Amino acid sequence: MAGTKAIGKKIGDIEGQLKKHVRSLEKDLANMGKKLKKKETEVIKLKEKMTSKFVKDVKKKAKNVKKKVAKRLTNIF
Repeated sequence: MAGTKAIGKKIGDIEGQLKKHVRSLEKDLANMGKKLKKKETEVIKLKEKMTSKFVKDVKKKAKNVKKKVAKRLTNIF
């Protein structure tokens, strides 16, 4: 009887330790998930910023080219 109680107690202690480890791993995973979401939104914002900047640059260059072409055409005619 004493042997089975000791074994039962050890199994209970191991189960407690495993529960603690699982809880801490779950917390770590949740924190990592939050950090990942935050980084994803940051990347999306940067991507949008870069594309809008690129579009503005292209529009500006196109406008300048139109002016130059119009100027050259008026000089020719």
